[in-house]
Amino acid sequence: MICQKCGTLVPDGKIYCEKCGSAIQMVPDYNPEEDFTIGSDERKTEEENQAAKQPWWYRYRYGILGVCLVLLGGTAFGSAYRHMADPEDTLTEPEVVELLKRPQFGVQPGTYNYSPMLTLSHEEEAQGEIYYTIDGTTPDRNSSPYQGAISIGEGTTVVRAVFVRYDGVFSEEAVGTYEVVFDYPDEPVFSVPAGSYEHSFSVTMTTEEGCRIYYTTNGEEPGYDSKLYRGAVYIPYGLTVLQAVAVDEDGGMSGIVEAVYDVSGQQVPLVEEPPPEVQEDAVIP
Repeated sequence: MICQKCGTLVPDGKIYCEKCGSAIQMVPDYNPEEDFTIGSDERKTEEENQAAKQPWWYRYRYGILGVCLVLLGGTAFGSAYRHMADPEDTLTEPEVVELLKRPQFGVQPGTYNYSPMLTLSHEEEAQGEIYYTIDGTTPDRNSSPYQGAISIGEGTTVVRAVFVRYDGVFSEEAVGTYEVVFDYPDEPVFSVPAGSYEHSFSVTMTTEEGCRIYYTTNGEEPGYDSKLYRGAVYIPYGLTVLQAVAVDEDGGMSGIVEAVYDVSGQQVPLVEEPPPEVQEDAVIP
């Protein structure tokens, strides 16, 4: 044993320390914390034995419950966020109405050197009406109703058409682009240029092969109802305004060419009489 006072080793059987003379305490001091610790260890061992008898999920029940709550909250938050971000998803989708077939064009879209007459048709035209536009706007019931062939003029024309049945059902839209480019003939060419002259003379005119020339000498614009050129035109004494146009076989007309002749000198009769001018009604071939 060890002396509690000086720490000297005391042989067994001695009841006092030979060094300091202090009595040796044979029974150790009571420590209440040791009793508490011993009791706690016994209770802990008993609880561990009881827990070992429970199913595995019972021991982790609080953790499992926490995970389930976290997943449930995340799912609810995600659903609410989607509805807030895209409210249209919560709206009821309108009923989809199937459209009817689009109207048919009688003349295929494309490029032409004449003015085509466009017809429109639909397989159910007896049960509704066709509406169309030529200004690029979307056709509806307020647009022009189709009542006959549509004349496509020069330039670019976009035709849009829909069929509307009497019960209000619309068809798909038909769209066609037409490019009309006229091939105009060249202007006639005069053999004598405009100017002042001292005596009368005759003027011949030439143009493309297959074209006719119509002309006037009174200042009026020439057209289909003007004089048809058949030979040299006699320019008498005085002031003459000669105008002419060329017309091709398709009716295309050139620009107007003009020449002003001022014959102010003495009029000299020609050796040969100028060919007679034949006045005929213009007939477009």
